[in-house]
Amino acid sequence: MASATFLILVAAASLLASFAQADLQYGYYNTTCPGVEELVRTELEAIFADDSTLRAGLLRLHFHDCFVRGCDASLMLNSHNGTAEKHADPNLTVRGYEAIEAIKKVVEKACPLVVSCADIMAMAARDAVNFSAGPHYEVETGRRDGNVSMLEEALTNLPPADGNVTVLTQYFAVKNLTMKDMVVLSAAHTIGVTHCSSFSKRLYNFTGAGDQDPSLEPAYGKTLTTKCPTEKMASVVPMDDVTVDKFDLGYYESVYNHRAVLRSDAALLEDSLTGAYVALMNNASSLDTFFADFAVAMINMGRAGVLTGTQGEIRETCGVYVD
Repeated sequence: MASATFLILVAAASLLASFAQADLQYGYYNTTCPGVEELVRTELEAIFADDSTLRAGLLRLHFHDCFVRGCDASLMLNSHNGTAEKHADPNLTVRGYEAIEAIKKVVEKACPLVVSCADIMAMAARDAVNFSAGPHYEVETGRRDGNVSMLEEALTNLPPADGNVTVLTQYFAVKNLTMKDMVVLSAAHTIGVTHCSSFSKRLYNFTGAGDQDPSLEPAYGKTLTTKCPTEKMASVVPMDDVTVDKFDLGYYESVYNHRAVLRSDAALLEDSLTGAYVALMNNASSLDTFFADFAVAMINMGRAGVLTGTQGEIRETCGVYVD
């Protein structure tokens, strides 16, 4: 029964995605807010000059928004009672809210109540990648903003940091994303950091016997225990130890050499299909292929559960309160 329910969810997601794709388009604001993408990029350039770590933050913000209720900026919503998506444990370390609000404020001055927060988030994620030496790709626009945000949905929809390939593929399939989309989008971890608490079990108690994950390269495991002593689980380490702040193939090199930090990243080697892609990307000549694949996967993710047409709303401020 559970598998049948899952298949129904996947089919429903696929149907919704087909409708969403029909309403999204390139250059949606060409007439109503010409130059908005350049405006967003200019604001981001100043923001990143002040804090380059927000490049990874805004990419993660978009991902976490799209996986809960779709790409509708519901992650930006606030709750007096602490019951919105942003209050869920996986979102407590998400960053970039203030940056999106700052950009929205500038966009509102140019084009009042025209451009959605969800579209700004999608543009910002694209530009964050590009400013990190990654690809520049066209973003479909035309999303509208949702006005519902529930903590419980974040807990049940965001892929777990310790999930295996089967689990991860199921989470992505519900969003109408393929296994290839999953292994490609996982490489967003080529920039940014993660908290030690996200993978401490791999270091100190992998099977419940006080052991370390045997799939972790021993010398690197020792390095991580130095950076993440048990009393400092709030510390952070880069998810790509090859090129920390550059959007490139360093992530796949780390995974291939058993130096992935998160269990969900390390798990990619344990499946023949995702493992083959990791091996393919562990080669400098594959950079253009990766960039093309990543652009396609981001566009696919950007179609997840979107609100278009008369659905949702365009609001002046992204982070309004839902209660």
